[in-house]
Amino acid sequence: MSDPITEADLLAYVDDQLAPARRIEVEEYLAHDPEAAVRVMADLKNRDALRLLHAAPLARPSETMLRSAARLERALAWQEFGLKLRRIAAVVALVGFGWFAHGQVGLGVTDSEASPKPPAFVEDALHSHETGLLRARMVSQPEVEAYDPSEILAVTGIRLPSLPQDWQVRDAQVFPSRYGHSVEIAIDAGELGRVSLFAAQAPAFDVTAPTLARFDKVKAVYWQTGQLAYALTGNGSDKSLERAALRLSHMLQ
Repeated sequence: MSDPITEADLLAYVDDQLAPARRIEVEEYLAHDPEAAVRVMADLKNRDALRLLHAAPLARPSETMLRSAARLERALAWQEFGLKLRRIAAVVALVGFGWFAHGQVGLGVTDSEASPKPPAFVEDALHSHETGLLRARMVSQPEVEAYDPSEILAVTGIRLPSLPQDWQVRDAQVFPSRYGHSVEIAIDAGELGRVSLFAAQAPAFDVTAPTLARFDKVKAVYWQTGQLAYALTGNGSDKSLERAALRLSHMLQ
């Protein structure tokens, strides 16, 4: 497998500094990337124009060659514009059809469907919440109220937020998740009732503000800070859960 084509390769191509095999790879890349091809053609034209200023008369390319290069550049530019135009037309057609269907037979997108789909770690948070409720009903599975955030951070790399003083931890467990370790803390959270705080490693760095997601039986407010993802799950009101999650997001230890 050849190495990816970089900006340095494109510059070297323009300056005739590439080996023949690498030039072929760059030309294959340009054949499938109209935008890059337009830029390279423009650079080649500028390069040749500069060379013409200092070249001998016999080294000058013919007017026919220059016109051909200009036509090729314009053709590539129009090819790229045509692709963009077709994409825009397809989107407009789909949107128009959606609104037509909505007006004719009520097939519009609902508010819940229009909301962004929660990331995959929220599903792990729901499963952990259900498991915590199950453990609470089992006599043979005693809940573990004591936990050490510093030890959890040292062992799993997961940083937990400080909890409000009036919240009472009922259980704390380390679970596997699809991207590594996760931590589930079951809490009696005053007016919110029984909630679960889920924290896990995320697949990619991101920063996401607390966002509400509604499900059949529970609600979850999820957010992400860097490489760590969090979710607060429970049955409280939307506003109460959102306020609590926002508070937690500012109380990372």
